Amino acid sequence: MIQLEGTTVPYGRAENQEGNPGKFECAFSLRRREKGVTLKIPNGLVVSSDEQVRRSLAEILVQCELAPLFSPTVAASRTVLSRRKVFIVLCQNLVVDGEYGDIVKMVSQSDANVPVIVVSRTGDWPEYLTAIRAGVFDYLAYPPIAGELQRIIRNALSSNKQYQPTEVI
Repeated sequence: MIQLEGTTVPYGRAENQEGNPGKFECAFSLRRREKGVTLKIPNGLVVSSDEQVRRSLAEILVQCELAPLFSPTVAASRTVLSRRKVFIVLCQNLVVDGEYGDIVKMVSQSDANVPVIVVSRTGDWPEYLTAIRAGVFDYLAYPPIAGELQRIIRNALSSNKQYQPTEVI
C-alpha cells in the first residue's frame, strides 16, 4: 500500500522483506526520504477542485504506477509544473479558477511534451471535439468506465519518450 496525503492505495509490484512478490505496506512520502525501500516513481499531476475526483484520479494514477501530485487550481498547477517533472496531467474540465484550456496552454508553453487527459461530468461529443482541437490527448466522461482511463494513460505514456516506468532502488 502507498500512503498519499491520507489516502492508502494499493501498489502491485512491491516485494516483501524476503524479496518475494507480494503485498506489504510501504509508506510513500514526497517530502522526505524514509529508510527502507526506495521507489523511483514517475509523477502524474491531478488537477481538480473536487477532492473526491482528485482522490479517484490519484488512485487510477497509482494503478498505472505513477505518483500523483495534487492541484486544486490552475494557479497551483503552474507552481507544481515549474517545480516537478510530470509525465502526464489528469484534469477536470472546470476548476475554480479556470478550465482545462488554461492547463493545456501552460503545458504547451513548457519544454516537456506532457499529455493532458481531461475528465468531464458530461463528456458530450461537441466538448470532446473542442478539447481535441485544443490539444488534449483525450477527453472522457467522469466517472470513467472501468479500465478505460488506465488504458488511455498507458497509451499517453507510451507516446512520451522521456517516460521511464517505476523502479525499485
